[in-house]
Amino acid sequence: MNTAAMPVHRPAGPENGDRSVLNATQRQAGRRLLLPREHGAWGMVSLPFLAGAVVGGDWVTVRVLAALLAVFSVILLREPLLFYWRQRAARNKYGCPSRPAAASGGYERRNALLSLLIYCLGGAIAGLYLAAQLPLVPLLLLGCGAALLTVVAAHFTVRNYQRHPVLQIASAMGLTSSSLVAYLASSGRWEAPAFWIWGLFAAHSSVSVLIVHARLETMIAAKTSASAPTADRRNAWIAQAGIGLLLATLAISGRPWLVLPFLPPLLLHIWELRQFQPEKLHRLPMRRVGWMQLTASVAFCLLLIAVWR
Repeated sequence: MNTAAMPVHRPAGPENGDRSVLNATQRQAGRRLLLPREHGAWGMVSLPFLAGAVVGGDWVTVRVLAALLAVFSVILLREPLLFYWRQRAARNKYGCPSRPAAASGGYERRNALLSLLIYCLGGAIAGLYLAAQLPLVPLLLLGCGAALLTVVAAHFTVRNYQRHPVLQIASAMGLTSSSLVAYLASSGRWEAPAFWIWGLFAAHSSVSVLIVHARLETMIAAKTSASAPTADRRNAWIAQAGIGLLLATLAISGRPWLVLPFLPPLLLHIWELRQFQPEKLHRLPMRRVGWMQLTASVAFCLLLIAVWR
């Protein structure tokens, strides 16, 4: 037998395994800054900020730009903090990592450190500028709230509790408070519209969170033959009833114009809930679902700006 012509199979020993891991991590090292993976969070921050800035009045200013930098610095800062928190939790649980994991972690640590420095620097510069331009008490309230929300969200994310609906609704209320920062930077003080915008956006985002949970529950039901849970779909319907009660209260109390922004997302959510049956889910691609939700949120934002302007 001619063994020279036969391929040589080398076992995946420590050196070959380490090299393959290093090559994989080097290919993935192009992304230097750590960015949030939750796409919905971007909309929950950006759209309320836009509404607060425009309704506040003087929104094309350096102050509003600084407020935008401060808000996004805080949101982005969560990612490197999560990395270091997870690293500490892993060391406490598993001890020292293996050589490939340590090599992979070296790239990630450098990216996390770079992200931490850039986000902290951007937030500090924006915060100092805002402190020199705006009242300190509202800024301190917003800063303390943002710090608390960041720590609590990171804690529950590391412990894999971040998907609980109550926690996600609390997170949505914190993210939509970007409207308060934007309004303060735009007008120089807080007025009633600032809190109305925050409250209405928080209500809209909370219902959207429950709709997402209802969709996931229906997807799970489509994959199992056992009796599937229906709690999330029930909660989503209750939330829709709550929004209906809120709109009726607004109309009766002399603010019927505030009903208008809720109409596009309300109709979309009711239609979605009627489609939440295991045999119907495959007819609607998830990409299309995402675009529909984004379109409804943009319509909500623009109509809210219109009724307050």
